[in-house]
Amino acid sequence: MRYAVVFITIFLLTSCNEDTESNPMTSKKLSKIVIENGQFINGGGDVFFPWGFNYTNADDVGLIEDDWLDENVWETIKSDFTEMKDLGANVIRIHLQYHQFMIDVETPNQVNFDRLKELVEYADDQELYLDITCLAAYRKSDQPNYYTSLSDAERWSTQKVFFEKIAKELNDYPAIFAFNLMNEPVVSVGCETNLNCEWTPGDGLGGFHFVQNVTRTPGNEFASTLKNWMSELSLSIRTNDSETLITTGLLALGSIKQFETDLDYLSPHIYPVSGEIQLSIDKVISSQSDVPLVIEETSNLYCNIQELKEFLNGIDGKYNGLMGHYHGKPLDELDDSILNDAIQKNFLQFFIDNNPN
Repeated sequence: MRYAVVFITIFLLTSCNEDTESNPMTSKKLSKIVIENGQFINGGGDVFFPWGFNYTNADDVGLIEDDWLDENVWETIKSDFTEMKDLGANVIRIHLQYHQFMIDVETPNQVNFDRLKELVEYADDQELYLDITCLAAYRKSDQPNYYTSLSDAERWSTQKVFFEKIAKELNDYPAIFAFNLMNEPVVSVGCETNLNCEWTPGDGLGGFHFVQNVTRTPGNEFASTLKNWMSELSLSIRTNDSETLITTGLLALGSIKQFETDLDYLSPHIYPVSGEIQLSIDKVISSQSDVPLVIEETSNLYCNIQELKEFLNGIDGKYNGLMGHYHGKPLDELDDSILNDAIQKNFLQFFIDNNPN
């Protein structure tokens, strides 16, 4: 009997260990963020104030999925996440390229979805939430012909396949702060006189195109078209995920309050300009609504750090979160004699000094 008891005890312990290893979610540290009375609330009932970064590391990583199956690159990504955590971040915004997750209009790339889940699990381990921005097409040269040649309706259709898949894969992960439908969507820009206009209009920035048309049909009205697009894609998410917050990163060209009924919270991108700080303050004030507002992108790119502080003071109590940029260089490796490094160093110190959490 003694041996039987020992055997049963060993069996139960082994079974528990196997269950824990086979289900990584048993070790999750974070709770799902919800919205109550216009504020973000964590599982403990406390107000959650997103304070984080848009993550890029052009030198050592490239776009996040370029080489993330390479273990050296993967370790760099994980190290960068740890560095952002050490700087005081609680949320990281990552940008996913559509073509990396879809083999064709109907077929998801399971290998990259599996890697994404590993990243979510690592973020949870670091107690970092993820703002997952989707459908990026940042490099024109990367875009597959099958995708660029689609009609508006066909493009929306495959985008819905993507969101049904990502929602199904990640719906059990509380580390997902939000699904961001797209970075800076616009409507028929450049298409007024050109029937062959591009999905990614304009000249881009540093070789990347961060603005994307959701339609190439001339004459489509901006607000109603975006609302229809947001509605269709949000419904595809809700097919498999009823909880995760949904937003869209919007250019702050005017008030974005008109989208308060279409999104769980508003995400303007605001870069204050030196000498015109009040204009940026006014953009936030004019976008006040019944849903939270997160300044999803900002920095001292076009102003000095004192003016960025002036902007922050001017919107005190008018925003519910903020995200700057982190480029893979820790504070102590930034060189004051290099302009981009100096700008980033000033921002990271600003980020530390003004952390409200």
